[in-house]
Amino acid sequence: MDENVLVTAIEAVANTLGAMALVLIHQEDPLALPEPPDSSDVAAYEGSMDTIKANVPETYHRFMDMSLRDYKGGFPDRAGAYLIEFLEGFMQDSAYQGFSQESKNKLDFAMRDLREL
Repeated sequence: MDENVLVTAIEAVANTLGAMALVLIHQEDPLALPEPPDSSDVAAYEGSMDTIKANVPETYHRFMDMSLRDYKGGFPDRAGAYLIEFLEGFMQDSAYQGFSQESKNKLDFAMRDLREL
């Protein structure tokens, strides 16, 4: 597990979902269904999900799969909810306990961003 790679990928995903949520908030019709992201955005998100999956135990992979599914559908709040669930579990994992304080702080900040979705 590469701590820095994992933290960077989680930060990128949190930023992506936050930006997507901001766009949805300012729509002219708040009841309209969200539009799916562009294929290039999906590819980037999928790459981040693959990076996270490569750096965590397989028991957490389903959260990344569900997050990707909802991201593709244009639902940043639901995509973020799965990542929150993942982080809550991962932060109890023994692998997380060995992370540096700086990485722990970054993950805490990413968790707060995801909760704001």
